[in-house]
Amino acid sequence: MLLAICVLFLVTNTRAVKVRLSIAPPSGLIRLNQDKSFVCKVDKGEAESFHWFRPDGEEIEEDEDDRFFLKNSEYNSQLTILRAQTTDNGPYRCEAELDDDRPITSTITITVIQSPKVRIVDSDLEFNELSDAVLGCNVTGIPPPTVTWTRDGHVIPLSGDGRRSRLPNNSLQIRNILVSDAGTYTCHAKIIDRKEEDSASVNVIIKYAPKLVAPVTKPLSTWLGNPINISCPILSHPMANITWTRGGLDLRDIFSIFTVVATPELTSTLEVTVTSEADFATYSCAARNELGTVSGTISVQEAATPSPPQNLQAKPHSTTIQVSVGSPASDGGVPVLGYHLQWRQETASEWTTVIIESDTSKLTGLQPYTLYQLRAAAFNGKGLGNYSDPLSARTLSIREPDRPKVFAKNESQGNSFRIYFEDEDSGGSPITQYNIQYKEEQAKQWINDSVNGTNSYLLQDLKWVTTYHVQVKAKNQFNLSRTTFFNFSTPQEPPSSSSAIGGHAKVGTGAIIGIMMMIFLVLLVAVDVTCYYTNKCGILMCISINLLGRQDPEAKSLDQGTGSAVVRTITVRDKDTPGTVTSNYP
Repeated sequence: MLLAICVLFLVTNTRAVKVRLSIAPPSGLIRLNQDKSFVCKVDKGEAESFHWFRPDGEEIEEDEDDRFFLKNSEYNSQLTILRAQTTDNGPYRCEAELDDDRPITSTITITVIQSPKVRIVDSDLEFNELSDAVLGCNVTGIPPPTVTWTRDGHVIPLSGDGRRSRLPNNSLQIRNILVSDAGTYTCHAKIIDRKEEDSASVNVIIKYAPKLVAPVTKPLSTWLGNPINISCPILSHPMANITWTRGGLDLRDIFSIFTVVATPELTSTLEVTVTSEADFATYSCAARNELGTVSGTISVQEAATPSPPQNLQAKPHSTTIQVSVGSPASDGGVPVLGYHLQWRQETASEWTTVIIESDTSKLTGLQPYTLYQLRAAAFNGKGLGNYSDPLSARTLSIREPDRPKVFAKNESQGNSFRIYFEDEDSGGSPITQYNIQYKEEQAKQWINDSVNGTNSYLLQDLKWVTTYHVQVKAKNQFNLSRTTFFNFSTPQEPPSSSSAIGGHAKVGTGAIIGIMMMIFLVLLVAVDVTCYYTNKCGILMCISINLLGRQDPEAKSLDQGTGSAVVRTITVRDKDTPGTVTSNYP
């Protein structure tokens, strides 16, 4: 009876076990036009039969469609879909019948997908300026990708002026396209959920009529015998053909013409050598391409000499005058090349002339306390202009020199500096001596020195990483100049000059004294120990007797101040005589 109950219990529990039906792989994603198989199987046990059903509920037969194939066994059923299409989307149901006629089912949803793909037919597109342009972009993908356009790497806003818009077929439309719209355009397609994207680019070129670049508005100036280049820079696409004329006469066989191409700019230059007054005229430059023509004129006139310099200034010293020349109000149409500077004593009739290229100069070798007149004229390629009105300036009397200019330069040895002197004005008498004072920044005392007949002074053996103050005065036969103050700092001591590896460190005076004291102390201790063990004297003997209370083991002393004698005791032991014999003697 008990055995029957157990068998019934086992049978009941076996039937109670839930049989599962699964489909692998669990993902139903299939890429467009690709093949994929799905296996439906009973997890525990076998099935009498398997059946697959379409999304519309119709059962799939093994041979009913050349794109759907079934392969069944008692353990599983395999459904294969060939060249998947979007029409295959939907839930597919697998049904298995068990041996007890109980059907079980499992469902998988098939979704056909496609990666985004962008295709642009033409890699280069040309449009006429102000026309309406359409940039085609063929985009495929399942689900439909998100499409954006960029130009030279920057996202194109599709709002604002309304000139740019994206058409339903993802093409980009640009109305009234401009030259500034040229560039590389890229069509981007993204399926954000799957993080998939693709892109393709097209180079947009704008065709336009020629345009003058920075037209010349002022006449060009030159003079007889001087060649002049007349340039005509043009922007155009396609490239323009440029011609030069003067009064309707074609100049290609008369003057040299050369062209420089730097796309999209084209520069044509006409080289005119002015040999007669007829060459001072108006020249025309005309550029033509298939879209239009542009022309411009450039006048060439004869240059004039500069007007007199303005704001002539003079700063007198004893034997020199510092002169400053202002620019003329007019350069005559061509650049000023320099100045003629003249001077004379007020009572003289002849001028002394010097040609200078800058606007400042120093007149030297003048007489002290003398009135001079100065004037200047500018010159250019055309010639010398008129002189300015004379300017009077009186030199100073002979006096002490101006304070010198001073600068320092580090010598090859890092802690040496050379001081250089430059004179502003000697006061009318030659410099005979320079007086130098220098000290460390924190020092109270100055070190004084002087040099004659030289323009430099060397400071040696300075301290490292130290700031020094320097004072210099120039001296002539009359007096000393005012003081020039100057500071400089020495650098860090280089490793090679101190205790570098493999080198020898410098020993200071304190170290030498310490070594000598140590040697003296060692000798003193050695002599004292020798005295202690040989003559029973010295510092150690004194310490032993007075501080430690020890005495000589071979002698006992009595105080000599009491007149007592020294008693010596001798102890003799005899093997034949028992006892001890003691003898005392002085």
